[in-house]
Formats: sequence, C-alpha cells, structure tokens
Amino acid sequence: MTTDRMTADRQGAAPDRRGGAVAFFDVDETLVAMKNPFELVRYRLRGQGDDGSAYEEFVRPLRELAATGLEPVEVSRAFYRALAGVSWFELCDLGRRWYADLRGRGVPFVASTVAALREHQARGHVTVAVSGAWAASLRPITDDLGIDLVLCTEPELDQAGRLTGEVARPMFGAAKAVAVRSVLERYGADPRVCHAYADDSTDLDMLDLVGHPTVVGDNRVLAGVAADRGWPVVPGGTVPGTERLRV
Repeated sequence: MTTDRMTADRQGAAPDRRGGAVAFFDVDETLVAMKNPFELVRYRLRGQGDDGSAYEEFVRPLRELAATGLEPVEVSRAFYRALAGVSWFELCDLGRRWYADLRGRGVPFVASTVAALREHQARGHVTVAVSGAWAASLRPITDDLGIDLVLCTEPELDQAGRLTGEVARPMFGAAKAVAVRSVLERYGADPRVCHAYADDSTDLDMLDLVGHPTVVGDNRVLAGVAADRGWPVVPGGTVPGTERLRV
C-alpha cells in the first residue's frame, strides 16, 4: 500500500495555466530552515515524555550514516526503517498539530525564497514543492504557503496504514529531475521560462532543467556551479512566520 493520495494538487489549483511558467522549490533548508520530518519525530517523542534523549538515540545512527557520505536516499530509507509500525494516519494528524504549534511560535521560513514564492504566485506561475520529506509534516507547510503541487517521498504502508519501513517512492537527486520533467510536460511549460530553487548539490539535476535556476544558501558545490554558470545565489537566512503568510 502506497500513499499516492498525498502527492496532489491543492483543490482547484491551476487547472487552466498550461503553457505558463512553473516555479519549483525544494523545501527543507530552501523554504524553511529545518528538516521537517525530523522535527515531527522530535515533537512526537516530546509528547511521549521525551527529555531529548530518545530523540538523540533515534537520530544518532542517521547522522552517522550521513557522515559516511551515504546518499540522502539511503539515509531516508534508514529513517523509515526506524519508524516501521507507526501509523501513517497518526503521523499526519500529529503533523497538523505540530505545525499549528510551530506556527504560534514562529516558523523559520527562509526570507529570500518565500519572497520569490510570493512573486511567482503574484505572476500567476504554477508553484511546485519537490521535496525528499514526507507529507505528514510537509503538507501543513505547503498548504500554509499556498503551493499548488507537492511532490515528495512516499513511504510504503501496510494494509492497516502503518509504515512498513520501506519507501514506495523516494524524491531525491535524479528522482527530482524525473518529477520536474513530468510537471513540465503536464503543464506544457517551456523549461527556458521556468524557475527552480534549491540548497543542496543533490538538487543539481533539478536546477539544470530550467532556464532560471537559483541557489539558496552557501553549499560549496552549488556555489561553485553558480559561479561558473552565472546563476544567482540568494541567502538562506530566516524570518519568523508568526502570522499566516498571505498570497
């Protein structure tokens, strides 16, 4: 059982915008200065009485895997294996509560890219989140921002709606490029007039597909590519989101 229903348009989003520009956004460290799946796990454990030690125990082996240079998709698989047996529906409900709580305290939105998102929305462009995160914590963010389409990692579920520990569809690296091509075809968009924003070198394939790529933050690999190709680089600094952002 997969989670296809969680990768979908907002209701009524952009049905008649074929042929226009599309703006693609990575999310974690691009639109928000955090790793939202990990923040949801932290919130879940805190609700179970964790003082932070259980979260550290959960995340330590994943950090160690990442430090070895393992591809993000493989670290993601280890993340889902560590959560095997957890109800997806519980996670989605918890994600809404987590985000409502975070919204009250201030979401660490990245100022430069949220401003760019607002400009694209004002110009009537289709906006697309392309993220390695899961929908449980991602969708509250993208719904709040009014993003049209969400493409993300989909965990595999068993018949009872629990995580099996496997990944039905990863959304990292080359998979992002495949997803972007699919959206460009769907909307009949000319890649030369489209935009993409990302912070990590694993997103280079996605950035390469559009005429207007933008690097977010200070990733050394992407900064070098941007310098060679004349791509713009914008800061990854944050602005608190204590009030609902308006389109």
